[in-house]
Amino acid sequence: MKPIVSDGAWSPAEGVCAFLASLGVSRTSSIHLVGRGALASLLWLCRHGFDQVAILNGAPAPAERADLLLCLDASGAATFERLAAGMRRVRPGGTIVLRAEGQSCTDRERARRLLRRPGFHIERRLRSGRGDVYIARRDQAPAAIAAAGR
Repeated sequence: MKPIVSDGAWSPAEGVCAFLASLGVSRTSSIHLVGRGALASLLWLCRHGFDQVAILNGAPAPAERADLLLCLDASGAATFERLAAGMRRVRPGGTIVLRAEGQSCTDRERARRLLRRPGFHIERRLRSGRGDVYIARRDQAPAAIAAAGR
């Protein structure tokens, strides 16, 4: 991954867009959202030119596989169940970004366990005062993808 060089200060929106670009996510990528705050994320992404964004709330999932599965507030068993279901819809080479709240050790451990399923590997963990942010990518090898579908 190449570092992104800026000629000047970035706005927060430019920083988020650059972060998404560093993950291989563009404005034409398919993005699925899960968890509390999904509506705010949907509105922000659409306002900034991301066209293919959907919230996974237990209804039938979009037919298109996700380039990015985003969960900015993973807390509680129901969110993790929707996240686990959404993981099946991530395309090979696709990415999951998950923030596990800092107050709950259970949620952080649940997030690590979920992201270490066959077919996915954690690329980065970013620590902040509000919780850990995990970035995981789905393997592109057919054997890993077949194992993840079981």
